[in-house]
Amino acid sequence: MLQRLAAVLFCLASLAAIAAWPEKPIKVFIGYAPGGSTDVVARLLAPKLGEKLGQPIVIENKPGGAGDFAAEMMLQAPPDGYTLLMTTVAVHAINPGLLKQRFHPLNDFTPVALVCSYPMIMIGSPQTSFKTIAELKDLAAKAPTFYSSSGVGSPGHLSGELLVRALNANITHVPYKGGSPSVLAIMSGEAQVNFATLPAVVPQIRGGKVRAVGLASRERNPAVPDVPTLAELGLADFEVGTWSGLVGPRGMPADVVQKINAAVSEVVNDPALRKRLVDEGAEIRLMSPADFGAFMRQENARWVKVVKDAGIQPQ
Repeated sequence: MLQRLAAVLFCLASLAAIAAWPEKPIKVFIGYAPGGSTDVVARLLAPKLGEKLGQPIVIENKPGGAGDFAAEMMLQAPPDGYTLLMTTVAVHAINPGLLKQRFHPLNDFTPVALVCSYPMIMIGSPQTSFKTIAELKDLAAKAPTFYSSSGVGSPGHLSGELLVRALNANITHVPYKGGSPSVLAIMSGEAQVNFATLPAVVPQIRGGKVRAVGLASRERNPAVPDVPTLAELGLADFEVGTWSGLVGPRGMPADVVQKINAAVSEVVNDPALRKRLVDEGAEIRLMSPADFGAFMRQENARWVKVVKDAGIQPQ
């Protein structure tokens, strides 16, 4: 009898805690340096999401391991909804084929809310003048040519490796600690080519600090309507993109997950925020937690195969 009473009291306490959630600020880890697309999306989302949930959203950048370091840090937290990760395709789909992860890319996480997706865009250094794929290949044949990325295993790294294989060109990978440093390398001329997530470089493109060469997507993007696709430039079937979404540690209460998901959907559907995201090159992709989990599994199967087929060796 006492055991049953204790169980009932525990359930009532748990329900009360969930109903009161959140009672303190919520931390969101970012696995990349400030200024990258994931960071941009998180910082656009955080103020409105904090207002909706009634507690501040605290962004903490923890770059390293192509996003895996932040995932490891987040997974050390209790699954109570107070520590989340703004994650990307890298952690759950690309890195599993490239890196020795200290967690399971799917089973150790609770899918909470997919926010948006965006294509990769090839940018060039202002010090170079190539405008087509043929001109890039010619440049690589004449002089040392480098492509920068936000780190080993990042979508930019994968895009660059696919490009090297498609062109059979001598273009060397130079990994940096984050998207912003890798774009600075393009601006300074340290590297000639970079595949960046579109929201991370829209300001630099519009400011003339980098040259937009082509989008790794089927269609042009309204944020940069004059930029052709790589297919238009002669590189057929070259489509690479990424996405941003919130996940937590395995075992989060379903009611808390649903509360965050509903808040994200409402905030992202606000016309002003939605316009800002689209203007940055993002495509809104809202899903239920269950659908987001299924999407992550599909992405994992897709990108592990791409890495294997491309012949990229694990680090």
